[in-house]
Order: sequence, then C-alpha cells, then structure tokens
Amino acid sequence: MATATFGGARRPRSSEIVLLGQAAGLGLVTGMRSMLGVRILASSARRGAFDGQRGAFWRALRSPAAQRAMSVLAGGELLMDKLPSAPSRLSTGPLGGRLVIGALLGAAVGAQSPEKSLRVAGAVVGAVAAAVGAFVGNRARAWLDRRTSVPAPVGAMIEDAVAFGLGALAARR
Repeated sequence: MATATFGGARRPRSSEIVLLGQAAGLGLVTGMRSMLGVRILASSARRGAFDGQRGAFWRALRSPAAQRAMSVLAGGELLMDKLPSAPSRLSTGPLGGRLVIGALLGAAVGAQSPEKSLRVAGAVVGAVAAAVGAFVGNRARAWLDRRTSVPAPVGAMIEDAVAFGLGALAARR
C-alpha cells in the first residue's frame, strides 16, 4: 500500500483510505444482504464510477445482462429474506458465501489503486466487514424481535433500508 510520511510515521494516502472505506461499506452491505453489494457495485460501474477498470470482470459487470441478473438476484433475496423459512445468514453456507462475496467486492474496489497490495487489503476488509454486517444485522433483528412490537417483516425492511443507505454511501465516488 502506498504511504506518505508525516513526522516520521508512515500512513496510507487518503485515496487508499477512501477505497478501503468503500470496501468496508460494500462488505457490510453484503453481510446484511448478500447480493445487494454486488448489485450496487454493478450499478456504480454501469454509471461510470469505475471507468478506469478494464478486463473481463468489469465488462461483464457493466453488461446489460449482468445488470438484469444482479437486479433479479438482489430483488429475490430481499423478498426471500422476509419468509420464515429463510435460512440463517449465520449458518455455514450463507455466511461463507457472504465472506467470499465481500472479499471479491473489496478486491475489486481495491483494484482502483495502482498499489497491488490494496487488492489484498480490500479483500480482507471486505470479508471482515461482511462478517460484521452479518452478525450485527442478525443481532439487531433478534433484538427488535425480542424487545419491541415491530413485526419481523418490518424489522427486515428496516434492515433493507439501512443496507441500501450504507450501499449508497459506499458507492459514492
């Protein structure tokens, strides 16, 4: 990671901190709603936020087919999450998927830096943030269920709104 020296201490450049913040934000969103982070990244790429990025991944992400697929997957997840039969996000499969998606999003965001090490740092930050988002989202929903009269589907919609808000902040360029 590129660093600047301030008073003898080495610190990351502000642009790298912003990228890691984006990786964290998309990771948090992914922990809450696994496909929403991908949808937000795809939408941002389509609008030109990652124009400097080339390659098959970015071409695919910007494609109309990927845009539709991400919309269907994210929308389907938002609907399925409200069902009582929805599996726990903390069970092995769903949590593992969220960690992998968070890592991939973090690495993709980290690729904005000329420093190759920021891809790895972005992947780590994205995966850790996805774990945090999954656990915090789960605990918040459980708390709402136990301590308030908010119906579970309404609690899920509140979490949706929080995830969308975090995603919008993370995608800002």
